[in-house]
Amino acid sequence: MDLNISREALSYYENGKREPSLALLIAMSEYFNVSVNYLITGEEFQKR
Repeated sequence: MDLNISREALSYYENGKREPSLALLIAMSEYFNVSVNYLITGEEFQKR
């Protein structure tokens, strides 16, 4: 599965100039086999 993200768009996401859409976050989480929470916070979701 290819995420179809241009190098320019990826650079914007990495540098905080843009935020990915929810649909892209979901696709990325499936592609990398991590949670959306991990993509956003860098930490897995934990119950309190």
